[in-house]
Amino acid sequence: MLLTRRVALQILVAGVFTSISRANGQKGRASVIPTPPTDEEALAAYYATDAKYRADPVPAPVRRDPAVAFVNTRTSPATPPGKMRKLMRLAVFYDLHETAPAFTKVLTSSETEEADITQAALCLVALAWIGSPDQQGYAQSYYRRLQERADIERDRNTMLEVVEAFGGQDAMDSHRQWIQGGIVALEDRLRQQQALGDLSGARLTQQKINALSEYLHLELARVDRAFSIRARIEQTMPVARQIPPLVAYSLGTVADNTPQLSFWASMKLLRFDAGSYSQIASEFMKGSAALPASDPRANLVKERALRAAEFFGQPLPSPDQAWLAAQPDSGTDPLALRPLYYRSTGTSLLVGQDLRV
Repeated sequence: MLLTRRVALQILVAGVFTSISRANGQKGRASVIPTPPTDEEALAAYYATDAKYRADPVPAPVRRDPAVAFVNTRTSPATPPGKMRKLMRLAVFYDLHETAPAFTKVLTSSETEEADITQAALCLVALAWIGSPDQQGYAQSYYRRLQERADIERDRNTMLEVVEAFGGQDAMDSHRQWIQGGIVALEDRLRQQQALGDLSGARLTQQKINALSEYLHLELARVDRAFSIRARIEQTMPVARQIPPLVAYSLGTVADNTPQLSFWASMKLLRFDAGSYSQIASEFMKGSAALPASDPRANLVKERALRAAEFFGQPLPSPDQAWLAAQPDSGTDPLALRPLYYRSTGTSLLVGQDLRV
Protein backbone atom coordinates (compact mmCIF):
# COMPACT_ATOMS: atom_id res chain seq x y z
CA MET A 1 0.00 0.00 0.00
CA LEU A 2 2.09 2.94 1.28
CA LEU A 3 5.20 1.28 -0.05
CA THR A 4 4.38 2.35 -3.62
CA ARG A 5 3.09 5.88 -2.96
CA ARG A 6 6.40 7.76 -2.99
CA VAL A 7 5.27 10.78 -4.99
CA ALA A 8 2.21 11.41 -2.86
CA LEU A 9 4.24 10.95 0.28
CA GLN A 10 6.85 13.44 -0.89
CA ILE A 11 4.09 16.01 -1.31
CA LEU A 12 2.76 15.26 2.16
CA VAL A 13 6.21 15.41 3.71
CA ALA A 14 6.75 18.75 2.02
CA GLY A 15 3.52 19.90 3.66
CA VAL A 16 4.81 18.77 7.04
CA PHE A 17 8.01 20.76 6.49
CA THR A 18 5.97 23.81 5.49
CA SER A 19 3.90 23.66 8.68
CA ILE A 20 7.06 23.16 10.76
CA SER A 21 8.58 26.24 9.16
CA ARG A 22 5.44 28.24 9.89
CA ALA A 23 5.44 27.14 13.53
CA ASN A 24 9.09 28.07 13.91
CA GLY A 25 8.61 31.35 12.10
CA GLN A 26 5.83 32.34 14.46
CA LYS A 27 8.29 31.82 17.33
CA GLY A 28 10.99 33.85 15.57
CA ARG A 29 13.26 30.83 15.10
CA ALA A 30 15.10 29.75 11.99
CA SER A 31 13.97 26.43 10.53
CA VAL A 32 16.42 23.66 9.76
CA ILE A 33 14.95 20.74 7.86
CA PRO A 34 16.60 17.47 8.99
CA THR A 35 17.96 14.98 6.49
CA PRO A 36 15.55 12.05 6.01
CA PRO A 37 17.09 8.60 6.46
CA THR A 38 17.15 5.96 3.76
CA ASP A 39 14.67 3.12 4.12
CA GLU A 40 17.45 0.86 5.33
CA GLU A 41 18.56 3.41 7.94
CA ALA A 42 15.01 3.92 9.20
CA LEU A 43 14.43 0.18 9.48
CA ALA A 44 17.73 -0.34 11.28
CA ALA A 45 16.94 2.45 13.75
CA TYR A 46 13.47 1.03 14.38
CA TYR A 47 15.00 -2.40 15.05
CA ALA A 48 17.63 -0.97 17.39
CA THR A 49 15.33 1.31 19.40
CA ASP A 50 14.70 0.10 22.95
CA ALA A 51 10.93 0.09 23.35
CA LYS A 52 11.29 0.26 27.15
CA TYR A 53 12.48 3.84 26.95
CA ARG A 54 10.84 5.37 23.88
CA ALA A 55 8.04 4.71 21.43
CA ASP A 56 9.10 2.65 18.42
CA PRO A 57 6.43 3.07 15.71
CA VAL A 58 6.83 1.11 12.51
CA PRO A 59 8.68 3.48 10.13
CA ALA A 60 6.48 4.99 7.44
CA PRO A 61 6.94 5.32 4.61
CA VAL A 62 9.37 2.65 3.46
CA ARG A 63 9.49 0.75 0.19
CA ARG A 64 8.31 -2.82 0.10
CA ASP A 65 11.47 -4.53 -1.16
CA PRO A 66 13.76 -3.19 1.60
CA ALA A 67 11.13 -4.05 4.21
CA VAL A 68 10.78 -7.63 2.94
CA ALA A 69 14.55 -8.08 2.82
CA PHE A 70 14.92 -6.62 6.31
CA VAL A 71 12.43 -9.07 7.84
CA ASN A 72 13.67 -12.09 5.91
CA THR A 73 17.31 -11.59 6.85
CA ARG A 74 16.60 -11.15 10.57
CA THR A 75 13.86 -13.70 11.27
CA SER A 76 15.47 -16.84 12.65
CA PRO A 77 15.41 -19.12 15.71
CA ALA A 78 18.20 -16.97 17.14
CA THR A 79 16.12 -13.78 17.08
CA PRO A 80 15.28 -12.64 20.66
CA PRO A 81 11.57 -12.18 21.47
CA GLY A 82 11.85 -8.37 21.68
CA LYS A 83 13.35 -8.17 18.20
CA MET A 84 10.90 -10.77 16.87
CA ARG A 85 8.05 -8.55 18.01
CA LYS A 86 9.47 -5.69 15.96
CA LEU A 87 9.75 -7.91 12.88
CA MET A 88 6.21 -9.19 13.41
CA ARG A 89 4.84 -5.64 13.71
CA LEU A 90 6.65 -4.57 10.54
CA ALA A 91 5.35 -7.57 8.59
CA VAL A 92 1.78 -7.12 9.83
CA PHE A 93 1.75 -3.36 9.21
CA TYR A 94 2.87 -3.66 5.59
CA ASP A 95 1.19 -7.05 4.98
CA LEU A 96 4.52 -8.58 3.94
CA HIS A 97 3.18 -11.97 2.86
CA GLU A 98 6.54 -12.69 1.24
CA THR A 99 8.01 -13.05 4.74
CA ALA A 100 5.61 -15.78 5.91
CA PRO A 101 8.06 -18.62 5.13
CA ALA A 102 10.71 -16.96 7.29
CA PHE A 103 8.34 -16.87 10.28
CA THR A 104 7.30 -20.49 9.63
CA LYS A 105 10.92 -21.69 9.67
CA VAL A 106 11.36 -20.38 13.21
CA LEU A 107 8.79 -22.89 14.54
CA THR A 108 10.74 -25.89 15.87
CA SER A 109 7.98 -27.92 17.60
CA SER A 110 10.24 -28.11 20.66
CA GLU A 111 9.62 -24.81 22.48
CA THR A 112 9.28 -25.10 26.26
CA GLU A 113 11.19 -22.17 27.74
CA GLU A 114 9.46 -18.81 28.13
CA ALA A 115 11.58 -17.01 25.53
CA ASP A 116 11.05 -19.77 22.97
CA ILE A 117 7.31 -19.90 23.62
CA THR A 118 7.06 -16.12 23.18
CA GLN A 119 9.16 -16.17 20.02
CA ALA A 120 7.00 -18.88 18.46
CA ALA A 121 3.79 -17.11 19.50
CA LEU A 122 4.91 -13.91 17.77
CA CYS A 123 5.61 -15.87 14.59
CA LEU A 124 2.07 -17.27 14.79
CA VAL A 125 0.66 -13.75 15.20
CA ALA A 126 2.49 -12.74 12.04
CA LEU A 127 1.18 -15.76 10.13
CA ALA A 128 -2.37 -15.08 11.32
CA TRP A 129 -2.20 -11.69 9.57
CA ILE A 130 0.04 -12.28 6.53
CA GLY A 131 -0.14 -16.02 5.83
CA SER A 132 -1.94 -17.73 2.98
CA PRO A 133 -4.95 -19.89 3.92
CA ASP A 134 -2.68 -22.94 4.06
CA GLN A 135 -0.09 -21.12 6.18
CA GLN A 136 -2.80 -19.85 8.51
CA GLY A 137 -4.20 -23.37 8.84
CA TYR A 138 -0.77 -24.68 9.75
CA ALA A 139 -0.32 -21.85 12.25
CA GLN A 140 -3.61 -22.65 13.98
CA SER A 141 -2.67 -26.32 14.25
CA TYR A 142 0.75 -25.36 15.57
CA TYR A 143 -0.85 -23.05 18.12
CA ARG A 144 -2.74 -25.92 19.74
CA ARG A 145 0.50 -27.94 20.09
CA LEU A 146 2.42 -24.93 21.37
CA GLN A 147 -0.22 -24.26 24.01
CA GLU A 148 0.18 -27.81 25.32
CA ARG A 149 3.89 -27.08 25.96
CA ALA A 150 3.26 -23.63 27.47
CA ASP A 151 3.09 -22.84 31.18
CA ILE A 152 -0.47 -21.81 31.97
CA GLU A 153 0.52 -19.36 34.69
CA ARG A 154 3.45 -17.82 32.84
CA ASP A 155 2.36 -17.92 29.19
CA ARG A 156 -1.41 -17.53 29.13
CA ASN A 157 -1.37 -13.87 28.04
CA THR A 158 1.12 -14.70 25.29
CA MET A 159 -1.18 -17.47 24.08
CA LEU A 160 -4.14 -15.11 24.18
CA GLU A 161 -2.30 -12.67 21.90
CA VAL A 162 -2.20 -15.43 19.29
CA VAL A 163 -5.90 -16.16 19.78
CA GLU A 164 -6.75 -12.51 19.18
CA ALA A 165 -4.66 -12.45 16.02
CA PHE A 166 -6.52 -15.46 14.62
CA GLY A 167 -9.87 -14.05 15.66
CA GLY A 168 -11.64 -17.40 15.27
CA GLN A 169 -13.80 -19.39 17.63
CA ASP A 170 -11.69 -22.55 17.24
CA ALA A 171 -8.61 -20.93 18.77
CA MET A 172 -10.73 -19.31 21.45
CA ASP A 173 -12.39 -22.61 22.38
CA SER A 174 -8.99 -24.32 22.58
CA HIS A 175 -7.65 -21.59 24.82
CA ARG A 176 -10.68 -21.63 27.10
CA GLN A 177 -10.47 -25.42 27.47
CA TRP A 178 -6.79 -25.07 28.35
CA ILE A 179 -7.62 -22.59 31.13
CA GLN A 180 -10.50 -24.70 32.41
CA GLY A 181 -8.27 -27.78 32.45
CA GLY A 182 -5.68 -25.84 34.42
CA ILE A 183 -8.28 -24.88 37.01
CA VAL A 184 -9.42 -28.52 37.36
CA ALA A 185 -5.82 -29.66 37.87
CA LEU A 186 -5.25 -27.01 40.52
CA GLU A 187 -8.47 -27.94 42.30
CA ASP A 188 -7.28 -31.56 42.48
CA ARG A 189 -3.98 -30.35 43.96
CA LEU A 190 -5.85 -28.19 46.46
CA ARG A 191 -7.86 -31.15 47.74
CA GLN A 192 -4.70 -33.20 48.17
CA GLN A 193 -2.96 -30.39 50.05
CA GLN A 194 -5.97 -29.89 52.30
CA ALA A 195 -6.11 -33.62 53.05
CA LEU A 196 -2.42 -33.58 54.02
CA GLY A 197 -2.83 -30.46 56.13
CA ASP A 198 -0.50 -28.42 53.89
CA LEU A 199 -2.10 -25.08 54.70
CA SER A 200 0.55 -22.83 53.12
CA GLY A 201 0.54 -24.88 49.91
CA ALA A 202 -3.25 -24.84 49.85
CA ARG A 203 -3.31 -21.04 50.18
CA LEU A 204 -0.91 -20.64 47.25
CA THR A 205 -2.89 -23.08 45.13
CA GLN A 206 -6.15 -21.26 45.92
CA GLN A 207 -4.55 -17.98 44.82
CA LYS A 208 -3.61 -19.59 41.51
CA ILE A 209 -7.15 -20.92 41.08
CA ASN A 210 -8.55 -17.46 41.79
CA ALA A 211 -6.21 -15.87 39.23
CA LEU A 212 -7.17 -18.34 36.50
CA SER A 213 -10.88 -18.02 37.33
CA GLU A 214 -10.66 -14.24 37.10
CA TYR A 215 -8.82 -14.55 33.78
CA LEU A 216 -11.49 -16.92 32.50
CA HIS A 217 -14.44 -14.75 33.49
CA LEU A 218 -12.99 -11.30 32.80
CA GLU A 219 -10.24 -11.45 30.19
CA LEU A 220 -11.77 -14.16 28.03
CA ALA A 221 -15.15 -12.46 28.31
CA ARG A 222 -13.51 -9.30 26.94
CA VAL A 223 -12.18 -11.25 23.97
CA ASP A 224 -15.59 -12.85 23.38
CA ARG A 225 -17.15 -9.38 23.18
CA ALA A 226 -14.38 -8.19 20.87
CA PHE A 227 -14.86 -11.17 18.55
CA SER A 228 -18.58 -10.43 18.41
CA ILE A 229 -17.87 -6.82 17.40
CA ARG A 230 -15.28 -7.92 14.83
CA ALA A 231 -17.69 -10.44 13.30
CA ARG A 232 -20.46 -7.85 13.10
CA ILE A 233 -18.20 -5.41 11.26
CA GLU A 234 -16.72 -8.01 8.91
CA GLN A 235 -20.19 -9.28 7.96
CA THR A 236 -21.34 -5.78 6.97
CA MET A 237 -21.87 -5.48 3.22
CA PRO A 238 -20.93 -3.86 0.96
CA VAL A 239 -17.37 -3.74 2.30
CA ALA A 240 -17.27 0.07 2.09
CA ARG A 241 -19.79 0.17 4.94
CA GLN A 242 -17.17 -1.39 7.22
CA ILE A 243 -15.01 1.72 7.00
CA PRO A 244 -16.94 4.04 9.38
CA PRO A 245 -17.00 1.60 12.32
CA LEU A 246 -13.39 0.58 11.69
CA VAL A 247 -12.33 4.23 11.82
CA ALA A 248 -14.32 4.75 15.02
CA TYR A 249 -12.64 1.77 16.70
CA SER A 250 -9.24 2.80 15.37
CA LEU A 251 -9.71 6.21 16.98
CA GLY A 252 -11.19 4.80 20.17
CA THR A 253 -14.30 6.99 20.06
CA VAL A 254 -16.78 4.19 20.81
CA ALA A 255 -17.74 3.18 24.32
CA ASP A 256 -16.87 -0.52 24.03
CA ASN A 257 -13.44 -0.01 22.51
CA THR A 258 -10.25 -1.60 23.82
CA PRO A 259 -6.59 -1.18 22.79
CA GLN A 260 -6.73 -4.60 21.12
CA LEU A 261 -9.82 -3.65 19.09
CA SER A 262 -8.22 -0.35 18.10
CA PHE A 263 -5.13 -2.17 16.81
CA TRP A 264 -7.24 -4.70 14.92
CA ALA A 265 -9.33 -1.96 13.29
CA SER A 266 -6.21 -0.04 12.25
CA MET A 267 -4.63 -3.10 10.66
CA LYS A 268 -7.90 -3.95 8.87
CA LEU A 269 -8.01 -0.47 7.35
CA LEU A 270 -4.50 -0.98 5.98
CA ARG A 271 -5.79 -3.94 3.99
CA PHE A 272 -8.36 -2.03 1.95
CA ASP A 273 -7.47 -1.44 -1.68
CA ALA A 274 -6.27 1.94 -2.92
CA GLY A 275 -9.70 2.82 -4.25
CA SER A 276 -10.95 3.08 -0.67
CA TYR A 277 -8.27 5.45 0.61
CA SER A 278 -10.29 8.58 -0.13
CA GLN A 279 -13.27 7.30 1.88
CA ILE A 280 -11.03 6.18 4.74
CA ALA A 281 -9.27 9.56 4.83
CA SER A 282 -12.61 11.35 4.76
CA GLU A 283 -13.89 9.29 7.72
CA PHE A 284 -10.77 10.13 9.70
CA MET A 285 -11.28 13.82 8.93
CA LYS A 286 -14.81 13.52 10.32
CA GLY A 287 -13.42 11.64 13.30
CA SER A 288 -11.06 14.50 14.12
CA ALA A 289 -14.10 16.37 15.45
CA ALA A 290 -15.89 13.36 16.91
CA LEU A 291 -15.45 14.45 20.53
CA PRO A 292 -16.51 17.78 22.04
CA ALA A 293 -13.72 20.13 23.07
CA SER A 294 -14.69 19.59 26.71
CA ASP A 295 -13.74 15.91 26.48
CA PRO A 296 -10.20 15.42 27.85
CA ARG A 297 -9.49 13.02 24.98
CA ALA A 298 -10.51 15.46 22.26
CA ASN A 299 -7.03 16.67 21.30
CA LEU A 300 -5.55 13.16 21.36
CA VAL A 301 -8.30 11.89 19.07
CA LYS A 302 -7.90 14.90 16.78
CA GLU A 303 -4.14 14.27 16.49
CA ARG A 304 -4.67 10.60 15.78
CA ALA A 305 -7.38 11.29 13.21
CA LEU A 306 -5.46 13.99 11.32
CA ARG A 307 -2.33 11.84 11.16
CA ALA A 308 -4.38 8.92 9.83
CA ALA A 309 -6.16 11.10 7.25
CA GLU A 310 -2.76 12.30 6.03
CA PHE A 311 -1.51 8.71 6.05
CA PHE A 312 -4.27 7.71 3.63
CA GLY A 313 -3.46 10.55 1.24
CA GLN A 314 -5.61 13.45 2.44
CA PRO A 315 -3.80 16.83 2.26
CA LEU A 316 -4.72 18.65 5.45
CA PRO A 317 -6.25 22.13 5.38
CA SER A 318 -3.73 24.77 6.42
CA PRO A 319 -5.26 25.37 9.90
CA ASP A 320 -5.25 21.62 10.68
CA GLN A 321 -1.75 21.25 9.25
CA ALA A 322 -0.41 24.08 11.40
CA TRP A 323 -2.23 22.78 14.49
CA LEU A 324 -0.88 19.25 14.02
CA ALA A 325 2.67 20.50 13.45
CA ALA A 326 2.51 22.24 16.83
CA GLN A 327 1.66 18.99 18.67
CA PRO A 328 4.51 16.79 19.93
CA ASP A 329 4.31 13.33 18.34
CA SER A 330 4.46 10.65 21.01
CA GLY A 331 4.98 8.01 18.33
CA THR A 332 2.04 5.93 19.57
CA ASP A 333 -0.54 6.62 16.83
CA PRO A 334 -0.42 3.53 14.57
CA LEU A 335 -1.48 5.20 11.31
CA ALA A 336 0.90 8.10 10.73
CA LEU A 337 3.53 9.23 8.27
CA ARG A 338 6.77 9.72 10.15
CA PRO A 339 9.44 10.18 7.49
CA LEU A 340 11.75 11.83 10.02
CA TYR A 341 10.97 9.93 13.21
CA TYR A 342 14.10 7.89 12.56
CA ARG A 343 16.29 10.48 10.90
CA SER A 344 19.90 11.10 9.94
CA THR A 345 22.12 13.89 11.20
CA GLY A 346 24.82 12.89 8.72
CA THR A 347 26.81 10.98 11.33
CA SER A 348 24.12 9.21 13.38
CA LEU A 349 20.41 8.55 13.62
CA LEU A 350 18.04 10.36 15.97
CA VAL A 351 14.86 8.68 17.17
CA GLY A 352 11.62 10.47 17.99
CA GLN A 353 13.09 13.96 18.25
CA ASP A 354 10.72 16.94 18.18
CA LEU A 355 10.87 18.28 14.62
CA ARG A 356 10.04 21.79 15.80
CA VAL A 357 13.39 22.12 17.59
